[in-house]
Amino acid sequence: MAYVKRIVSVVMCSCLFLFPQVSSADQNTRVRAFTDRSQPVRFDNLTFSTGYVWGDLKDNDDLEIIPFSVRFGFDINEFIGLRGPSTLQLGVEPFLNTIITPEEGVEVGFNVGFRYIAPVTDGVSIFGEISSGPAYFSIDTVEQGDEGFNFISQFGAGLEFEITNKVAFTAGYRYRHLSNAGLDDPNSGINTNALITGISFSY
Repeated sequence: MAYVKRIVSVVMCSCLFLFPQVSSADQNTRVRAFTDRSQPVRFDNLTFSTGYVWGDLKDNDDLEIIPFSVRFGFDINEFIGLRGPSTLQLGVEPFLNTIITPEEGVEVGFNVGFRYIAPVTDGVSIFGEISSGPAYFSIDTVEQGDEGFNFISQFGAGLEFEITNKVAFTAGYRYRHLSNAGLDDPNSGINTNALITGISFSY
């Protein structure tokens, strides 16, 4: 589909632009997102993610989605007074997800939430996250009726593996709930599972 090709093009161009900059940093100096806390809230992370989302619908159809998102992370440790090696991020995550079954469609919107990142060992961190936001769901279902406006709430956990001092590979699981918050009928909600992988750039 045309919009899938556009997504791939954007990711490739972004990586080609960003990777030389982040990989040119001094490799002898370990720079992590939580080392500079001179500002109460500061942009410190950009993550491109994709993966696989699946769930069951009431009419015995499977729901399958290929997600794509760009997450903007803001370190808020100084703002909340958090000390130590861990990081609390405020994240804004626009997404354009491709629905592949039970029919072709899109799921587009953005989530806002928090991610708590804690180092486990050298080069490996664990994180937990929670977020919510508006989404347009473009297919009709028994649960949500006609296509239209909904909300997606999700929580999950994962691991971050450092590739260079400013580039990391992320992998995690998310549990997602889509509903319209009772603003319309029907509103049974759709629950899905997601496996998410991505490339993360720290600043």
